[in-house]
Parts: sequence; structure tokens; C-alpha cells
Amino acid sequence: MTGHAVVEVDGQPLSLSRDHDPSVRLSVVVPTYDEASNIEALLRGLHRTLSATGVGFEVLVVDDDSPDRTWEVAGALVDDLPELRVLRRRGASGLATAVTCGWAHARGELLGVIDGDGQHPPEVVADLLTAMDDRTDVAVASRHVAGGGVSNWSTARRLLSRGAQALGLLLLPGTVGRVTDPMSGYFVVRREVVADTDLDPVGYKILLEVLARGDVRGVVERPYVFLERQRGQSKVAIGHYVGYLRHLMRLRLYPLRSRALVRYLAVTGLALIADALAFLWIFDVQGWNLTRSAAIAGEVGILLTVLLHDLWTFAGRAARSALDRLRRLVGVQLALGVLLFVRLAVINALVNWFGLGPLAAFLVALAAVTPTSHLLGSRLTWRGVRS
Repeated sequence: MTGHAVVEVDGQPLSLSRDHDPSVRLSVVVPTYDEASNIEALLRGLHRTLSATGVGFEVLVVDDDSPDRTWEVAGALVDDLPELRVLRRRGASGLATAVTCGWAHARGELLGVIDGDGQHPPEVVADLLTAMDDRTDVAVASRHVAGGGVSNWSTARRLLSRGAQALGLLLLPGTVGRVTDPMSGYFVVRREVVADTDLDPVGYKILLEVLARGDVRGVVERPYVFLERQRGQSKVAIGHYVGYLRHLMRLRLYPLRSRALVRYLAVTGLALIADALAFLWIFDVQGWNLTRSAAIAGEVGILLTVLLHDLWTFAGRAARSALDRLRRLVGVQLALGVLLFVRLAVINALVNWFGLGPLAAFLVALAAVTPTSHLLGSRLTWRGVRS
């Protein structure tokens, strides 16, 4: 019976259509690899929880051809759990791509994901389902809201988790800043949000991909406590964090392709030219001192950057109110304050310690510090848009 209960699929990526079965409200994907000792308890608990909600549902196990034959253990439960489907995936591996594979085969209006190791309490999925009202596109189970937490993590693991989140905020503030737990692997998303979207995740975290590339407007979070693994060994390794960094960089570049990238870099170039011309006029023509001239010139470049991004680079998704524009203007001043101070310090050091001329010192500092400051500052001020 197990052989008929398990469907073999290849590793080729599939598109996710908007079509769904009206009788299936929620499809939950459980990606697995070597979870034979954990999968039965999880599936029975998940089935019990979803049955109590009274909505139509299905559970899809997507197993990456586990050596411990997890797919076979799950397949043996199909008779007891009729809403269960098991996919044995060959020719590909990876948690995040297993999720997208499951979603491509899913029939539900809502698409969910839960880890297969038992560390996500299955009863929380009912809270996520309840949270999916008309205004919500994604409901995320979070360890970092009131009522959530981790059961017994070491200090090192806590620091790694928080450090990864801080790095995400630096590189993708508009995406990571929308949730308290961007590395959560436990959430529900509306199908139409990710349908016809080029989901291309790297590593083991799919939520970032959904928030960055999907048409996500309303996000809510519900608390959960991350449980300790009861059987088997944790698969979290340094490679997962490397994959997370690769994913962040990939998403960082995603909105900056083709014409958008040209505009983005052109604005930075124009801001640098304006910065240099303003310095020459203030310092050389008006005769102001070096530090004041460089500071005012830097401010000219900052204001021009914000203006051009509003009117050109991000046209079509610009701020919708004067308050939004003011917020971004204040944000860019805060973001660039430290880097502008660094630039002024570099200029004075080159002049006073190395005997460089004021104009040469300004140009060296401009080339060394300002491009990074303009790009970073402009991104840190667009937290309210999808990035």
C-alpha cells in the first residue's frame, strides 16, 4: 500500500498557479529529510489540530529521498490520515525548494509550511489559520512576540540567531523589518500572494523569499515556543548560515536588476557629482573652511539622492503621504550621520597628517566613503516598501 501512497516527483522547479480547489482551504507542506523517527507524531498531531478547525485541508509531506526512508513511514499513514499526501522528491535537495515543490502540488487557497522535526508545535497552525482574515496575506509563527520563545537554546545559538536577524535588517530592511522573526519556518500565506511569482530560494528559509518577492501587504504574527528535538540530530550547521547570507545577497540584488539597477546607480553617480560641485563652489568660491564646506556638500548629495529616488528610481511605489516623506528624510539623516562624520574625519586626517591638498583630500574621501553611504542610506529609508 505504501508504494501507491507515495508519489515520486523530480527536482525540476514548477510554477505555482492561482487555481485552487474550493473544497481545500489550507494546504500545509512538511519538508523532510531523515525524519523517520519524528514524522508520525507530527503528522498525527497536525491532522488532529486541523480536523478540529472544521475547514477543508490537506497535508503534503515532501521528502528529499531520505536514506532513513522517511517517505515510506509517512506513506504508511495515508490510510489513517486521508488528507495526507506524500511526495518523494528525487534529483534535488533543500528545505526551501522542497516547500515550493509542495506548494506547486498543493490545492489549497492558503499555503502553509511547518518543519518535520517536531520543533514546531502543530497546534499553533490553528492560530495562524484564524489570523488569515481578509486583510492578512501572511500569518507568521514568531518566537519573538509576547508568549513566544525558545525552550532551551544555548547562548551561542541565541547570539547566532539574533546576529543573522541584524544582518538581514542591514541588507533588507524593508523585508526583514516587517516581522520580528524573519527566520521563522512556520507560517501561512495566501496563494494569490505568491502565485505566478518567480520564487527562487536558497538554503533553508522560505519566509524571506515570500516577503521579498510576493505581493505581501498585510502581515500578522502569532506566538509559539520553539521546542527541543526529541529524536534525531539537529541539522542546523554553519552551512545553513552561509546559505542564509547567500539568500540575503540574492534578494538584495533582486529589485535592482535591469532598468532599476541603472537608475539606482545613476542616482548615486549624480549625487556624487552634485556633492563635488557643491564643495568646489562653497570652499573655492565662497571661501568657507574645509570641514563646513564638506559637510554642506554632503548634505546636498543626501537631499538629491532622496529626491531622485522618490521621483524616479522608486516611481510608482513612492511615499503616499507627506509624513512618509518626512520619515524617510529623517531616516536618511540618521543613517548617514555616522558615515558623514567618518568622511569629514578622513578629509581632515589626509590634510593634517599626510599633507594632502584640501581638494585632493575631499575627492579621495568622496570616492572612498560616499558611494557606500548614499547606497546604504537610501536603502535604510525605504523600510515601508517591498525590497
